[in-house]
Amino acid sequence: MFKELFSFELKSGFKKWSTQIYFFVFLALGVLIGLATTGAFDTSTTDSVLTKNSSLAIARIIVGMSGNIMVLLNGVMLISIMSTAIQKDYAYNFHGLLYTTPITKTGYFFGRFFGNFLISIYIFSGLLLGYFLGTLYGLGTPLLGSISLVNYLWPFLIFTVANTFILGSIFFALTTFTRSTLASYLFCIILLLLSVLSDSILSDIENKDLASLIDPFGNYALRQLTQYWTPFEQNDKLVPLSGILLYNRLLWISIAMLMVGITYYKFEFNQFLQPFSLFKKKKGYGDEPLYQSDKTLEEVLAVRKDFSYKAKLQELFYLSFFELKRIVYTPFFGIIAFIFSVMLVVISNYMKSMYDAESIPVTFLMAELAEEGLQFFMLLLIVFFAGNLVYRERENKIDELIGVSTVSNFNLIFSKFLGLVWMVIIMQLLSNVLCVGIQLYKGFYQIDPLVYLKFDLYHLPYYIVLIGFSLFIQLIVNNKYFGFFLILFPIIFLPIIYNYLEWDGILYKFNSSGPQLPYSDLNGFGQTLWSYLTVKSYWILMMLFLLFVALMVFPRGKEKSFSKKYLLSKSSFKVKHKVLLVVLLLATIGTGGFIYYNTQVLNKFYTQVEMEKMRVDYEKKYKYLEKLEQPRIVSSDLKINLYPKKLSWDVAGTYWIKNKHQKPIDSIVLKYPNNLSGNYSFTKMQLATAEKTLWNDEKVGLKLVKLSQPLQPGDSVRMDFQYTYQPRGFENSDVETDVVANGSFFNSGNLPGLGYSEEAELSENTARKKYGLKPKPRMANVNDQKARMNNYISNDADWIRFQTQISTDSDQTAIAPGYLQKEWTTKGRRYFTYKMDAPILNFYAFLSADYQVKKSKWNNVNIEIYYQKGHEYNLDRMIASIQKSLDYFTKNFGPYQHRQVRIIEFPRYASFAQSFPNTIPYSEEIGFLTKVDPNNPSKIDVPFYVTSHEVAHQWWAHQVIGGNVQGSVMMAETFSQYSALMVMEHQYGRPAMKKFLAYEMDKYLRGRTNEAKAEMPLMLVENQNYIHYNKGSVVMYALKDYLGEAKLNSVMKKYLNQTKYQEPPYTNSVEFVNLLKKETPDSLQYVIKDMFETITLYENYVKDLSYKKTGSRYEVKLTVGSAKYRSDAQGKSKRVPVADYIDVGVFGPKSAKYPEGKELVLQKIKMDKPEKTFTFWVNEEPQQAGIDPYAKLIDRNSKNNTHDFRSKPEKVDLAADSKSGKTGVTVTVGD
Repeated sequence: MFKELFSFELKSGFKKWSTQIYFFVFLALGVLIGLATTGAFDTSTTDSVLTKNSSLAIARIIVGMSGNIMVLLNGVMLISIMSTAIQKDYAYNFHGLLYTTPITKTGYFFGRFFGNFLISIYIFSGLLLGYFLGTLYGLGTPLLGSISLVNYLWPFLIFTVANTFILGSIFFALTTFTRSTLASYLFCIILLLLSVLSDSILSDIENKDLASLIDPFGNYALRQLTQYWTPFEQNDKLVPLSGILLYNRLLWISIAMLMVGITYYKFEFNQFLQPFSLFKKKKGYGDEPLYQSDKTLEEVLAVRKDFSYKAKLQELFYLSFFELKRIVYTPFFGIIAFIFSVMLVVISNYMKSMYDAESIPVTFLMAELAEEGLQFFMLLLIVFFAGNLVYRERENKIDELIGVSTVSNFNLIFSKFLGLVWMVIIMQLLSNVLCVGIQLYKGFYQIDPLVYLKFDLYHLPYYIVLIGFSLFIQLIVNNKYFGFFLILFPIIFLPIIYNYLEWDGILYKFNSSGPQLPYSDLNGFGQTLWSYLTVKSYWILMMLFLLFVALMVFPRGKEKSFSKKYLLSKSSFKVKHKVLLVVLLLATIGTGGFIYYNTQVLNKFYTQVEMEKMRVDYEKKYKYLEKLEQPRIVSSDLKINLYPKKLSWDVAGTYWIKNKHQKPIDSIVLKYPNNLSGNYSFTKMQLATAEKTLWNDEKVGLKLVKLSQPLQPGDSVRMDFQYTYQPRGFENSDVETDVVANGSFFNSGNLPGLGYSEEAELSENTARKKYGLKPKPRMANVNDQKARMNNYISNDADWIRFQTQISTDSDQTAIAPGYLQKEWTTKGRRYFTYKMDAPILNFYAFLSADYQVKKSKWNNVNIEIYYQKGHEYNLDRMIASIQKSLDYFTKNFGPYQHRQVRIIEFPRYASFAQSFPNTIPYSEEIGFLTKVDPNNPSKIDVPFYVTSHEVAHQWWAHQVIGGNVQGSVMMAETFSQYSALMVMEHQYGRPAMKKFLAYEMDKYLRGRTNEAKAEMPLMLVENQNYIHYNKGSVVMYALKDYLGEAKLNSVMKKYLNQTKYQEPPYTNSVEFVNLLKKETPDSLQYVIKDMFETITLYENYVKDLSYKKTGSRYEVKLTVGSAKYRSDAQGKSKRVPVADYIDVGVFGPKSAKYPEGKELVLQKIKMDKPEKTFTFWVNEEPQQAGIDPYAKLIDRNSKNNTHDFRSKPEKVDLAADSKSGKTGVTVTVGD
């Protein structure tokens, strides 16, 4: 009977219109993604060396469309197919007849199961087929590699087929076992929760395996398995079913098979099967009378009729609370509320900032965390209960009784609407209570209930729109499950489509919120609150309009077809309803028109493609200006007025510009902020000499003037400018945060300059080719003398004199680089004058807010921290970091050039700190609100580290600055990283560095997998963060270990003395590396080549280890191996001979004092063979040993560098082109 039932399920399944609709949706989505990724649409273009039809690329598409939030859509679809495979016989009371036929339990059970499983596979295959068809557009381009059927079918098998089997089996088993789809929906939520938790846990570098195992979709296992694949490997390799991915697939397939097996075993082939339920009925349930009353029948029938508006309003609220009870008393609501509570408690332990440091549970961070989690659970509750409330009467067969009642359609619909709103408010209150409890549990008592209320009210409109839309869909669609699908479509599918097509209009993006800023303690919700409420009003009005449309087709009575319901509604849809409908329509159009006026008229909205084309026009039209020699800014004197409450500012400034060239200059290019937004008003931009304006393009911010008398070499001329910035209305997506109500922060990039700006050109070579432009290198060649005439920060100045007068609101403090000369208040405004006493780079910032100030000193240097009240948590750590940094840097590199150091907090609209001359703007998010545990040496002290890094920039950038060529950021960022590392090591000790370097190594190895053009060696880095920050940390720390800290510091000091405050041509990395080579012994010259000049990686591993006690000492035998590789720019590696000095160590047990184990032996030994065996004698019992134990060398698998003596190391598979060497080399050390 299996064959017959299996065939029947397939035939009936394929005949269903819903099956073909689901397949078509996935097919269309696949085609769209394929076309978008291969450049079929007129969207912006980015560089990439990755092909779109590699095995890994296809696997990422598949898992991305099956896990995370997509599980909701996929889950609804799978539940409608797999969960109803057997349950439908009970739903239609067909089981009694079916079980009288001569069919077997096995044939029936598995025939239904596998028939519906194959239908589900067919539906999901639409995505793969669509993607294949869509990517054919890219044939003949670098975006598409050779077409391999295996690249498509293998990921489809291990992810699509496996995930469909896992989810389908679980849904099938749960529904068959419990006779209710409720259990399947709940488990769908649990699976998604596991996926979310995996994402949280994965942020901790030590929990990767756990995160990969608990993710049911294999997404994180795939990420971990391929986390360090280079672009070459991503294009070339087939995704292997091995390691953590294999364990993940086996685990979840086993769980699915076990659940199906148990269900089959428990399944009884008869019509009287009682479903399993966790919620047992009470004894005697159903025996009591349905209704008991002391009133007589005459009294009961004597109903007082009242159809007044007051009575209808009372009826509406009574019914809304009745609907609320029907929601909150259900097991589904209780379980969801419980799961949400558990999830919130769990993820509150993963409130992480940089380097896995925990955030302090301040109220706005807790409210934000709760809201992020609540949005998902509210989506589930709203979608589920909107369908249940609409279909409840029909499913309980009382819809006809309701239909003949005197309750109006309006009250029937809007009572459900209000019931769902009350449900949202209850969940918000629950999240608030949970958050407060978590804060108290964590010992945080500065709780601000008003912030919770603000967050609740701010996000309530989003849920109101979602409620209205969900009810509308369920009211007009005569199928609850298909209604679920249609509700989720614009929430899940449309954003994916909009993202690929780069459509970003807030008028058509469902339930959009307009431009938003994250909440900040300094500035609240900021200036976007008004635009947010306006946009939400538009969507609420549209939702109300749709609900009134739904009134016309409300399913009241036996008629279910749309057309007949519409005809019947005409009699009840009165003139007042029609008037209200028209009013809502006009209000929606009017609000939409107001939004359009703000986002398209007052503030022109440019798509990414339009911005691309403007960059192309800029280059084609003005590139010739680059050849004109220009004077240099030598002095800046500014008067800036900030108006925080109005979000505006104005500036009147004077530059002195000097001809530093050997020839006269007769034409000058004046550069000023482009006026694409139309918010700038320019009143002056001129030179204090006779000039003629040849042309002025305000759109791009360029003006070419001809001097009546050429500017002679060595001569200077004054340049005056004056303009105002005043925003108008609100924009579609962008939010200007330069000047805000509290926490303004902008830099000299907003001020005028000189010359053609190469930064405004199109930088992506793929896009340049599309527009007929020549390829553009990321940075000029390291030895390009012309490029070295500019430093990498500024192309129109070298070192300048600087002073400014800045004013702000009376309750704020305005800050700029320099020393405060004067402060006064007049006409309700505060004025400050700052002046630098020495030349600085043409790179400075302005800040303003209502600050508290904490002061300290280091020798004769004043230390000040300007901060938001309530953010005092880490001020002492920042001050200590400044003091220790100044002490270390002055001793090892040279004197500090200023008399003060100031840290100034700014809102979390950006998450960085930035070093300007003696002034360090510092985001509230990365240091002020980071929790530091001084008693846990394995945790990284983020505020201490970030502060030290920024102080180091006062030497490495503000004294030594490289030319605008390859490698220039190495001297700024890499040297600052090393400087901060040394301060941290002296503060916390060497063992504390291991975790920091592990994060740096991980970030570097991950970063190279996303390289869009070419990975460069460190000395040729082209502003690639993963190289100059992360690789730079590892390389410099290892170099310090090879040369010695004092030696390396002396080289850096010598280099600084040779190049500080240098005029053009500026220094480059070649000069530093050459100096380094001179100071490095011949035996270590290879280290310079490996670390700076090439891309070198290692595979260090433990092959075998053992120890035995001899007397009071321990004899340790350790066999280790090392393979060395050189990689090209795309990550294709080749093995090279190893002859390197590498640490080999033996360690004792881990403890609070020694979190990585006490060092018993640590020696640098030359590995001149692929494998070597060593013998050590130690005085304490060892616990682990290995090679390069502190992971100082770049190693894609540093976990096997050390191993515990209590188990045998796993065999290491080296790269395919590796050549094995003989082990037989034994060295005895340390008798």
